[in-house]
Amino acid sequence: MFLNLHIETERIVIRPYALTDVDALYAVVSEPNFYQFIPEDRPSREGVQRIIEWSMDCNQKNTPTHIHKLNLALVDKESQTVIGFCGLGPDDVMQTEVEIYYGISEAYRGRGITSEATYALMDYAFKVISLPRIIAVVHPENLASIRIIEKLGMRYEFTYHNLDPSLHDFEGLLNYMIEAETFLSKHCIDHE
Repeated sequence: MFLNLHIETERIVIRPYALTDVDALYAVVSEPNFYQFIPEDRPSREGVQRIIEWSMDCNQKNTPTHIHKLNLALVDKESQTVIGFCGLGPDDVMQTEVEIYYGISEAYRGRGITSEATYALMDYAFKVISLPRIIAVVHPENLASIRIIEKLGMRYEFTYHNLDPSLHDFEGLLNYMIEAETFLSKHCIDHE
């Protein structure tokens, strides 16, 4: 379910990270505006390698009832190149919630690929992993991301306010949510 995860859509393959992904993933996350709306620092190449190694370790520990972190590579089917990432993991603010997240190379934005990937991952999360609900945390100025999650049927719940000082990077971010029943009643997709 986690180690051999393979989701294929019309244009992309979603799969767990491999050590051979370091350079391609580093190239994506090093793009000038990649971290514009992500409350984290841009990692070094060595940092990307550590993230990939840690992600591979998490996949050994992940269970349907406890996802430590499920970091996945987005691979362009045509070029077989890593073009971004998506994943599921505990929300930084509300650790009991499972958050969906994603990032894609600027060259692939605006073409519906991120929507395609998040739709497929949510479908997998609800049908195969059997998650009861998923949240998304988004910067209020990230209109493209808001369009993606609203298109998926996620609805706004609240804005993060008055957080612990250690979580100040999340202050003012928007929380969206969708339950499995709502998603599955609106969408249907087959997996290979």
